[in-house]
Amino acid sequence: MSAADTAKDIIRIGTTAGLSKDVIDLLEKKCALLVEENTALTTKVSRLEIENRQLRTQLSNSQPPAGGFVENMGVLWKRRAKGFEPNPYCNECSHHPVMSQIGMVWVCSHRHTAPETVQPPVV
Repeated sequence: MSAADTAKDIIRIGTTAGLSKDVIDLLEKKCALLVEENTALTTKVSRLEIENRQLRTQLSNSQPPAGGFVENMGVLWKRRAKGFEPNPYCNECSHHPVMSQIGMVWVCSHRHTAPETVQPPVV
């Protein structure tokens, strides 16, 4: 029986029956059930809150900030778990395509360029 059902029973019993010894005993048992269920749920919530904090900390330590890009030397660099990807991303295009090295320059699919000498930020 759920806590809501037990509470409804307590209210129904209290409003429809006289307060004889039997009714009081039944109400005490129902209230004890509610207290027991509340204690179990409170413990579960506390455990889940701790787990949630641990997972949020783990996630924030393992993932790059929003977007995963860091601007350096006029281009964007996508973070990895350790460092950055080897190719820069175009900072001029709204969808930030990856750039390819062609000769002495980096070029995106829209022909925006960056010098070959651009480097990712120091980790």
